[in-house]
Amino acid sequence: MDLKHLRYLLAVADEGTFTKAAEYLGITQPALSRAIRSLEDAVGTALFIRSPHGAELTEAGRMLCREARNLVESADAALARVARFGREGPQLRVTARGCDIDVLQRLVTSHNERFPRELPARGSMVDWRVQADQVRAGEADVTVLRAPFDSRGLDSDLIGIEPRVAVLPDTHPLAGREAIHRSELAGESFPLWSNLTRAEMKYWLGTDLTDYDWRPGPVVHDAAQFIGSIRLGQGVGLLAAAHVPENLPAGIIVVPVAGLSPSQLRIAWATSAVSPDVARFVRHAAEHTTAVETA
Repeated sequence: MDLKHLRYLLAVADEGTFTKAAEYLGITQPALSRAIRSLEDAVGTALFIRSPHGAELTEAGRMLCREARNLVESADAALARVARFGREGPQLRVTARGCDIDVLQRLVTSHNERFPRELPARGSMVDWRVQADQVRAGEADVTVLRAPFDSRGLDSDLIGIEPRVAVLPDTHPLAGREAIHRSELAGESFPLWSNLTRAEMKYWLGTDLTDYDWRPGPVVHDAAQFIGSIRLGQGVGLLAAAHVPENLPAGIIVVPVAGLSPSQLRIAWATSAVSPDVARFVRHAAEHTTAVETA
């Protein structure tokens, strides 16, 4: 049994039929069937229930698929890391979204000053939607990101906590207040970030602690659209205090909000990573928590 057999197993499980899986893999259906039979012989039990309508995983098949997916992803990530080292030279790639670039720069600079003889860290700005995926895929070694996020295949440590604030148009009835409670925004429209998970959606709406009524505002894809929709009176929003623009655009007011979960800043790495360089950078970040906390 090798990784090829596990990839074949996952293809059949994902595609639902041997025919579609063979097409996806670019091999013949009989060759795929023989490979799966060989895998079943190796583990000593059936992995699929075959029928004219397709192939359904047995309980043993589901168990092996969970393990196989982790193994295949870990192997692919290891190859990606080696290929990246070949292209870029030996370095530790550490990423963050644009609004956390100050934290990233401080951690990378302080790490390299503290460990001048070790593998250097290099910071890189990425889209927050792919931060976790890049670490899982071996395209980055460590990332500084905000919870909630898809933690599958990742370990993480908390390195900062800060409050969130409400971003309101200056014409909003609450814009003149020194502070408000999340309950006072019940029934408001909120700009909706695209492609969010359920947990991420609840966080951005401020409904992860208490369920409040809300109305969908415009779908936004970046910070400029988010701020612009609020400025136009199309909704209200919630942001980590550190993410509020230094120079607020005209027509925007920021007000502290009680009754919200805080913004958690975490450092994350692949669970399968065994690099001492990754461990060193993570320890360094944890020891310098006070340098990145803004609460």
